[in-house]
Amino acid sequence: MSNVAELPTKDTITLIINRKKVESVTYVFKNKDGNKIGEYLNKTPATLSSQSNVARQFKQIVNPKGDINPKIVNNQFAEVKQLLQLHYENELSVIEQEIADRKQAEQEKDSVKLKEAITKLQSLSRPLIYIGSIVEWFTAGERNNILYAFTVYAGQVVLRNPVSVICLGETSSGKSHIQETALRLIPKRFVVNEKKITEAALFNRAKTDKYFYDGKIVNYGDMGGNNDHDFMEESKNLMKELQSDGFLNKPLNISDGEGGWEVKDLELVGRPCLTYTTVPNHYFDDQEMSRSIFITPRMDNQNIFNKRNSALEFKHGKSYKILKHYEKEAELVPYMLLHLKEVFENIVIINPYVYFVINFLKDSAFYKRDFDKFNGILKTITALNYYNHEVYEVDGKKVILTNIADVQEFMSLLKPYKESISANLSPKAVEVLNDIRNNIEDWRMKKDREVLDMGITTNEYFSLQNLGLSKASVRKYMYELADKGFIQVTTRSGRANVYDLAKSEVASINYDLKHIDDSIYQNICYEIGEWVIDIMKEDKFVEGLSIMNFDAEVKKPTWISKKR
Repeated sequence: MSNVAELPTKDTITLIINRKKVESVTYVFKNKDGNKIGEYLNKTPATLSSQSNVARQFKQIVNPKGDINPKIVNNQFAEVKQLLQLHYENELSVIEQEIADRKQAEQEKDSVKLKEAITKLQSLSRPLIYIGSIVEWFTAGERNNILYAFTVYAGQVVLRNPVSVICLGETSSGKSHIQETALRLIPKRFVVNEKKITEAALFNRAKTDKYFYDGKIVNYGDMGGNNDHDFMEESKNLMKELQSDGFLNKPLNISDGEGGWEVKDLELVGRPCLTYTTVPNHYFDDQEMSRSIFITPRMDNQNIFNKRNSALEFKHGKSYKILKHYEKEAELVPYMLLHLKEVFENIVIINPYVYFVINFLKDSAFYKRDFDKFNGILKTITALNYYNHEVYEVDGKKVILTNIADVQEFMSLLKPYKESISANLSPKAVEVLNDIRNNIEDWRMKKDREVLDMGITTNEYFSLQNLGLSKASVRKYMYELADKGFIQVTTRSGRANVYDLAKSEVASINYDLKHIDDSIYQNICYEIGEWVIDIMKEDKFVEGLSIMNFDAEVKKPTWISKKR
């Protein structure tokens, strides 16, 4: 099928459609000898104005001396536009058919995978533990962090709970690995990669579909450098506003494609969430803090990292073959989420253990902003465990109830971050605090460091630490711990402060799901009904249940401790 228009001069215009963005067209001018004399990116032929770059090139070819009546030239251009538009529409129909055929093939493949995923999901006693056991094959000691990110991403897909995931750590600490491993378990259609995006690019998205970002996970990639952050700050702030308000309307200066600018309204609707990686000194405003969870990579997993690499070095060895098997198994996880998304279009989750989330956050300085976020994560765990729950009919609506096992999984998932959440500390600051707590007495015994009798300086902690932090990061976290009252200045050594542990510690989480106060039962009975109390009293606490348990169906990697 031809996509070439011949001009009165025997020169030609070849039309090339951008298959990913069909309203964007390239026009290639060639002389009668076949040599290219011009190339222009513009809109569809029918929308080309007489002042467009394509029209100017056309006029230069057919009327180089300017001695032909402009009306005649314009009529000639109109005729060429009609021919090009015909070529455009013919080519577009071919592209659309190719897309339809490809989608049909994908849907047929989806149908098979979806059936497999549903069958697998129905067979699992603890889906999140099963997924975590497979994840052990993809990582070296980062299972908890990957499951945390995955659960939050899954909440956006299944329950439309838009919480952002930010991986915070030193350069080359493995933060991108956590993010990428979690995202591979999410349906691709829900992930939008927007690295280096500008406001103008956002406008182009909105122009074709104002709901483009609704329900999506928007991945900004690595924002570790200041230049990257500055470059993307405006578009990221717009995305945060969309996440908070559910709509966005802002006038922007947009290129008109002909060398000028015009004011256009950027209009987007829906609630996306963001995900990106960055370094410890990145600044987060209150809006981002309230809409995000923060994950920090482990820095104490070098041994397990080396064991895994050693085992997988043998490309035909047992571990490598098993890894390939579980990579195939993991391909079912996104389809499980697609199935659950459809299921929960018509089912409401009620959490009768909401008092536990309240208790979990009671020491947090930001409990008001954190409640919906963490209650939503608990409900996502409930959704993942859907086939382990009864469905009830309440006032004409289908309902499932969060149970004790869901709470236990939630508690174990958040265990490494409890102190961070409750005390409003960054996760890595908590690791520094625990490093000091666990080693300060041993460090005091070092005879060549007399100052340790009274505490530790920032420089001394930098040389003794077990976390691999940079000196700048050590300063940042020591200051944060002192500011929150977890360490205190006891004296000075030269110009340096000497810090020692303070008595300010976050109380451990005390939850007894085996015995619930009557007052809690009374409140639930009043709000929902006695039938819920009857169900709760039959609910069973599962001894030893943890997100870090191993599924009996999944073979344990050789690099994992036998104790687990």
